[in-house]
Amino acid sequence: MIAAVIIGGCAAKQGAPPMLSLSTRNDVFAEDASSEANTGKATTDIVFSMKSISSRFFENYYKHNNPPLRVYVNIDGQTTILDSEPILEDKSTVTANTPESGTGWRYRFNKRIALAPGKHKLTISISVDDVMVERDMELHAGMNTITITPIYKKKSSQRPYKKPHFSAGVKTLEVLIN
Repeated sequence: MIAAVIIGGCAAKQGAPPMLSLSTRNDVFAEDASSEANTGKATTDIVFSMKSISSRFFENYYKHNNPPLRVYVNIDGQTTILDSEPILEDKSTVTANTPESGTGWRYRFNKRIALAPGKHKLTISISVDDVMVERDMELHAGMNTITITPIYKKKSSQRPYKKPHFSAGVKTLEVLIN
């Protein structure tokens, strides 16, 4: 009976979308596929790359499928979802002190949106790693870029130097706006 409660709790957590995914507005920004800035708008590229691993069994690496690895970006109450098809990446030749050394799945998220210039509230969430970062930002008319960089957790048991590593998951996100 205890096992059923534990398994049920884990399954409920995996299937539940984060509260951030529920948009309260839909008039803040529009997705933009054009390569040029819109006149009078803040055309903004959202760029995020991270490495992850769901699990490993012998030499088989499994990616996040249930739930999939998605990034939720909310600006002033409107949410967009960043999806990516991961590519298996092997950086075994990189020194072990590098957080992304080793074999894992590389996710590259990109999206362009257009919104009014000015101050906005930005919230970014990765539900798989249970990470949410909020930040106030100011965008100017023309081209802007929001660059998101993962800060990985420290891997303790298998890595004696106990430095951050992608296989331990994402601890927080660093956000740079320019």
